[in-house]
Amino acid sequence: MTRIGFWQLVLDDRLSWWEAKRINEAADAADLAGAQAETAHYATMNLATRMQAMSREIIMLRTAITVLVQTLKDTNVVDEKLLDARLEAAMEAAVPPPVAHIASPFAAGGQPSAAEGPRLYTCLRCRQQVPASSTLMTADGPVCERCPSAG
Repeated sequence: MTRIGFWQLVLDDRLSWWEAKRINEAADAADLAGAQAETAHYATMNLATRMQAMSREIIMLRTAITVLVQTLKDTNVVDEKLLDARLEAAMEAAVPPPVAHIASPFAAGGQPSAAEGPRLYTCLRCRQQVPASSTLMTADGPVCERCPSAG
């Protein structure tokens, strides 16, 4: 899409000033979108190249570790069972423990779990902790039903 120039606007009787302005704005938006798409494509290709390089490095590191461990086992420098146990322990230590998921207060069946009790919210007006079942959600946040201006 090309921009409408001054002389084209002056010499073309079928084109008004506001139409030319809208066409030029659309052309600018199209140029911007094209530039953003090109930038996103470049970033994606750069990321893909880095991932391929990292994949090659991981394969090389895995091979090096395998050769080193096998050499230690073959030369009987270290007891094979002891080495396996230490490697397993190191692998477990390297992997972080799973993150405890924040469980929904509603177990299967839609009821709050007995261990957690009812979920409490702080009322925006009276600043008291109230159960979720006795709150109303407003645009500002939770308001308890006991507040006079809640409804």
